[in-house]
Amino acid sequence: MESHSTIIGIVIALVIIIPLILIQTSQKRQKKNSRKGFMEEASKHHLQVKTPDFWGTYYAMAIDETANKLIYSKIIDAEHQVTLVDLSLVDSCDIVRTQRTHKNKTTSKIETDRIDLVITYKSKNKEVLEFYNVDVNFEMNNEIALLDKWNTIIKSKMFKKAQAA
Repeated sequence: MESHSTIIGIVIALVIIIPLILIQTSQKRQKKNSRKGFMEEASKHHLQVKTPDFWGTYYAMAIDETANKLIYSKIIDAEHQVTLVDLSLVDSCDIVRTQRTHKNKTTSKIETDRIDLVITYKSKNKEVLEFYNVDVNFEMNNEIALLDKWNTIIKSKMFKKAQAA
């Protein structure tokens, strides 16, 4: 009787642990493939990136200091959507948050739906680089810190360019 309980306990533990291990392994493989794909995209565009940032499973960004270009990638349906930004043509860079308010009888709660880095060119065209989307990631991790970092980098490139002119 005691051995039956032990065997049932082991089977239940395996039924719980094995799927968790498989999910974690799959996520690691997906992140590794994402990083490899991003670096391949950068080299396709003849960019030399040294310190790319990856967040979530779907986003990546890096800069080629020599070419003064930024490369951003978002994976949608296993395909990299790549955006190249020539920083010498950038006029402004802004952080845009899309939020909604949920109200009930006693409280009001603000939820963030999206956070984007909006780059405006001198020609007034815009690039929207998504950093967070509630439909893609359920919770924010380090998106705010990365957003501030890249906003500062882009603005410093604009400032240096303006001083040189």
